[in-house]
Amino acid sequence: MREFLRTMFGLNGQTGNRKVVDSTAGADEEKTPYLRESEQRLKALQELCAKYDGTPYAAHFKAALERTRRIHTYLAGRGRGHELELFHVQHTDHFLSTFTAILEAQQEPQELPQQQEKPISKPGVRGRTVVFGPFRSERKEVKAVQNTNRATSQRAYSDIAETKTEVPRLSMPEIAINTYAKIVYLREDVSDGLTTCEIGFTSPPEEKAAFESYVAASIGLSDITYVGNAMVYAPPQGKPQPAEMVPVIHWHGAPYALHLEELRLYPVRTYRKQW
Repeated sequence: MREFLRTMFGLNGQTGNRKVVDSTAGADEEKTPYLRESEQRLKALQELCAKYDGTPYAAHFKAALERTRRIHTYLAGRGRGHELELFHVQHTDHFLSTFTAILEAQQEPQELPQQQEKPISKPGVRGRTVVFGPFRSERKEVKAVQNTNRATSQRAYSDIAETKTEVPRLSMPEIAINTYAKIVYLREDVSDGLTTCEIGFTSPPEEKAAFESYVAASIGLSDITYVGNAMVYAPPQGKPQPAEMVPVIHWHGAPYALHLEELRLYPVRTYRKQW
């Protein structure tokens, strides 16, 4: 019996080669593409920074490079590859494409501008402030513009009808606000670095206010209100995309679906009649 127990529990002096299976091995292999692409973006950002060296913007480019490196180190060290990819899609790719295009445009040979005759200013126009609508519909100037545009549209429609061309119809999709699902977004804080946050219809007011501030800083709009999340099909940018949950904001009297990765606004309608 003693020998049997020693055999069962490995106490008979015999040792073998044992392998410990690491459950994180598969996860590391899965995150490798994200890390590899992140390193490629850092290299491209470093090359772009070198091209702007010696310009008045060199310090800003070095600061952007160091900030991106810190975020890469922070997220890569914690194995958050998907969030790292999301950060690059929202910020680094746009930064690289924009300032590369600016640099290429400056390097192209430019033709000398031809001297043009200075326009003669009409009396009574100088110093006048131009104010854009909305205007009162009963004013004669407004009615004259409306009649002119209406006549132009009628002539154009007659020409299109003769050629049997279909006139595109503008429409806004009607969406339903999801009252329980939450989506995740990344927010950069001064003290805590990059923070993962959630937002949904049932989020407390302080979380909604933080999300509204994040959106306002990202797309440059003010006076926005978070409404909730909705399931939509975004317009395809190349290949068709599956349906996804996106936040819905209210701005200047109308709701919009916000695509967080591309920072695009799409006008929509909801079942709610008043805001």
